[in-house]
Amino acid sequence: MNDHDRQRKHLEGVIGWAQKIEDELHEIIWHHHFPVHFRPGSKGVAMVGLTPRRPQRGRSGFTNLDNIYNNFDELFPKHCVDIPQGKPTPEKALQSFLIMRSKRNHFQRWIGPLNEASESTGSPARLRFVTDEIAVPGENGRIVCDLLAMRETDSGGRVPVVIELKSARLKTRLVQQVTRYAALVDAHADLYARLFSVILNEEITFTGPCEKWIVWPQAGDKKDPREDELAKIGIRVVGYKRRGWGFTFRVGEGV
Repeated sequence: MNDHDRQRKHLEGVIGWAQKIEDELHEIIWHHHFPVHFRPGSKGVAMVGLTPRRPQRGRSGFTNLDNIYNNFDELFPKHCVDIPQGKPTPEKALQSFLIMRSKRNHFQRWIGPLNEASESTGSPARLRFVTDEIAVPGENGRIVCDLLAMRETDSGGRVPVVIELKSARLKTRLVQQVTRYAALVDAHADLYARLFSVILNEEITFTGPCEKWIVWPQAGDKKDPREDELAKIGIRVVGYKRRGWGFTFRVGEGV
C-alpha cells in the first residue's frame, strides 16, 4: 500500500471514531463547564484535559466510549487533572486555551480570541475550531498539525485552515510543518470535508484550498517583522502574549 492509500485508510478510521464521539459522548461535549476535549484517532479516542494547570494532559486509546460516559467523573481527574504536567510546553497551554474558548460557542465552535483580534485588520476572520493533533502517516513518519479549523467567508464559503502553535519564533520549522499539513489536507480534501461535517454536525463542502496560519510569541506591539515575508508564501501570522492563565493576540493581515 502506498502513502496515499495508507493516509486515506487512516483518515477513514479517524472519521469513524469522530462519529462515535458525536454519537456517544455528545452530552459531555456540550456541557461547557467540563474542561475536556475528545480527539478522534484512527483506532480509538483520546480524552484530553484543557485545564490551565494541566493543559493537554490525558489518555489516548479509548475504544469503549460507554466506559468514558459512565465513569467520566472518575476518569477525567485520574487522567487529566491529578497527574504531573511533565515537561513544560507553553504551546500546550495556548492550545488548550483556544480550544476551551471555542467550547463557549456551543455548536458553532467559534475561535473567539483569534476572530476578535482579527477585527482590527483589513480582513477579519471567522474561524471555527474543528479538532487538533490529527496525525497521518507519511513517508518520513507522522504528519501532524496543532489545530484544524474552518474559516467562514463573507460569501458563505468554507475553507479549511491549518494552525501551528509555537512558543518560540522558529520560522523555518513552522513553515515546513504548516505547509506540509496543508498540502495533506488538499490532497485528501474529500475526506477532511467529511471529518469536518461529522464534527460540526452539518454538511461541509470546501470552497477553497487549505489556508496556513502560524501563532507564535508577539514581537513588540506593532506589525510582526515577518508578516510580509510569510504572507508572500501564503501564511498568515498571529502573535500572542501571555496574560496570567490567558492570552492576548495580534492577528496579521490576510494573505
